Amino acid sequence: MAGDSPQTAGLSIEERLRAIEDEREIRDLILVYAQRLDARDYHGYAQLFARDGRWSGRMGEATGPAAIEAMLLEGLGPVPEGWINTQNFHLMSNILIRVEGDRATAESRLVYFARTEDAKPGPMLAGRYFDELVREDGRWRFSVRRVVGEIPTREEKPVRTAEEEGHVR
Repeated sequence: MAGDSPQTAGLSIEERLRAIEDEREIRDLILVYAQRLDARDYHGYAQLFARDGRWSGRMGEATGPAAIEAMLLEGLGPVPEGWINTQNFHLMSNILIRVEGDRATAESRLVYFARTEDAKPGPMLAGRYFDELVREDGRWRFSVRRVVGEIPTREEKPVRTAEEEGHVR
């Protein structure tokens, strides 16, 4: 059929619809991940990972939701009751998803913005996420999420906690 992509060529309408729904759910997962990180919802963030899901990046590595939640708490510090983040946020873009049955891969870009001294949003870090995903209990989850900081590199700007940067109050 004209207009078929290599991923959908030869698929039935039902299979094509399922592929679109899968891609949408994965795209939403990637965006919800950034929202929960920015809100410092450590528990909700960790629940986006499969039971044996692994996170890898500047803060280290952790496997499983409980370990990922503990890594965030240790790296970013506790969140005061009623806290609302007005200091920073992640902007996600260039999301490319490939679905194959109950497994998928995705790549996306991020720009991390933080409040500057003159109260404007300033880009502080740019990088990429490389994801492996799995459908677990009927929902898409991260099985592997690896973040690579590109600008500045790890050597140019070592990891600092949110508390050290004045973002947790």
